[in-house]
Amino acid sequence: MTRQMFRERECIHRDEGAEGDFYNGAFYLQALQRLRVDQAVKVASKVSSFFWSDAPQIVVWLCHDCAGELRLNDTPRAVMPASRRA
Repeated sequence: MTRQMFRERECIHRDEGAEGDFYNGAFYLQALQRLRVDQAVKVASKVSSFFWSDAPQIVVWLCHDCAGELRLNDTPRAVMPASRRA
């Protein structure tokens, strides 16, 4: 069985010591796509960039505020368990 490797991206608030969680890259993109364009650009500018086609191999660390803007904290399946990130 092959082991899947994930690459991490994060919002700008991680360096400030904010609390947060890792989210599945595909769920992050789906959440961005539900926003108005101007709002999506604003939120996306707070997160390290990546190619959207790479989303299945990406985990995105978001502080609770950024996750709230995307309504990801309402989607428990979007959170990546630590055991899967290894």
